[in-house]
Amino acid sequence: MDREVVLFTKPEELVAWADTHDALLNLSVEDADILLGYMEGHDYAIGRDTDGNLYRKDISEEPGETGPYSIDEIIDTVCEWNYEMILDADEERNGSEEPENEEQQERYKKLKADECRLDRLFDKTSYGKEIMLLADELANKIINQISFGTGVEQSVAVAMEGIRAYAADKRGR
Repeated sequence: MDREVVLFTKPEELVAWADTHDALLNLSVEDADILLGYMEGHDYAIGRDTDGNLYRKDISEEPGETGPYSIDEIIDTVCEWNYEMILDADEERNGSEEPENEEQQERYKKLKADECRLDRLFDKTSYGKEIMLLADELANKIINQISFGTGVEQSVAVAMEGIRAYAADKRGR
C-alpha cells in the first residue's frame, strides 16, 4: 500500500473524522472509544489517509497489512465481535458449575452496555438501513397476506421466503 495512513490514537480523532466525513453518524467520544477499543483488542488499528479515506491496519505484526475499510465495516465488525464476546461471557457465567463471580458479571454488563451503543450505530450503517428496508417490505407483505384473508401460516411463509432470499443474497459479504 502506497498511501500514508495516520492511525487514530484517541477517540476524539475518530469523532473529528466522522464529523467531517459522515456527519449523520453522530459519533460520540464514547462510541469512538468503543470502536477503537474493540479494534485494538483484536489487533487492529484504524486510520485515515490525506483524502479522508479510512483504513484498517493489522497491528499484530510488523509491517502489518493495511487496507481500505469503511466506517460501516468497522461498526459491523465490532458488532459481530461484541455479539461473540457476549455469548462467551454468558456461557462463562451460566455454563460453569462454580458460582458466578463479580468480575464475570461486570464483564457481561459492560458488553451489554456496549451492545446498546453499537446497535444504535449499526442502525445508521448501510447494512442497518438495508435491514430496515427489508423489515418494512416484509411487514407490508404480511399485512397484505392477512388482509387478503390468507392464514398466519401463509404470512409466515412469505416472511421466511423474504428472509431466505436476503440471506442468500448476502452470503458473499
